[in-house]
Amino acid sequence: MTGAAGARSRVAVDPRMRLRRIAVRRGQGRRRLRRVTTVLGAVAILVAGLAATQTELLDVDRVRVDGVSRTDAADVRRVSGIDHGDSMVGVDPDRAAARIEGLPWIAQATVARRWPGTIEIGVTEREPLATVEVVEGRVAVVDEEGRVLEVTSQPPAGLPEVTGVRGRIAEGDELGPGARDALMILRALRERLSGVVTSVSSDRDAALAAGGEIRFGSTDDLDDKIVAVDTVLADVDISCLELLDVRVPGSPALTRHQRCS
Repeated sequence: MTGAAGARSRVAVDPRMRLRRIAVRRGQGRRRLRRVTTVLGAVAILVAGLAATQTELLDVDRVRVDGVSRTDAADVRRVSGIDHGDSMVGVDPDRAAARIEGLPWIAQATVARRWPGTIEIGVTEREPLATVEVVEGRVAVVDEEGRVLEVTSQPPAGLPEVTGVRGRIAEGDELGPGARDALMILRALRERLSGVVTSVSSDRDAALAAGGEIRFGSTDDLDDKIVAVDTVLADVDISCLELLDVRVPGSPALTRHQRCS
């Protein structure tokens, strides 16, 4: 048995088979080395990328604000939440824009990165349409949607007034339905009969600059009602007008002051 086993152990291995086995082992080793090298390379790239985002070369160096006239640019920067030295990559433009749009005067905001280190903020401000008395000597300036833009003692000149509004009014508030109806009427009048009225009440009655009132009743068929107002005022002596009722726009009713009879 020992002799037979020794004989088998001395059986010569074909050199070609031996070389093939060596080549296979070497190939497996090279593949393992490539996989390890690939993984290490990816890790190195990831680490380098993370390090690059933290370098001062990619910090916010400048925050530029465009489009403001009634809003302080410093307030826009503050509310945006973006500070000098922040990571450019870490800035979330959508969230910053949403925060800026929370400012009373801001209708729309856009925030964009400008590499390597500038953040550009562009804003569109709201247009004032009317005022609402808050207390004696102070009024709220509101836009056509009923948003309170500011409370001030020096409102923009020439704005009509919404009357009959009750309750607390503060910057950033939204006025109630009655006031919004009045604003809708004012907006329609501004487009066709600018300067004709000085105020509209929350009951939807308008005071004419020349004296007298216009009764709208509601905002239904508002375009037709504005046409009726325009037609009647063009044909009558406004100085004698006491009440113009256009609740039924196809049949406006006119009441004159007794002194003009």
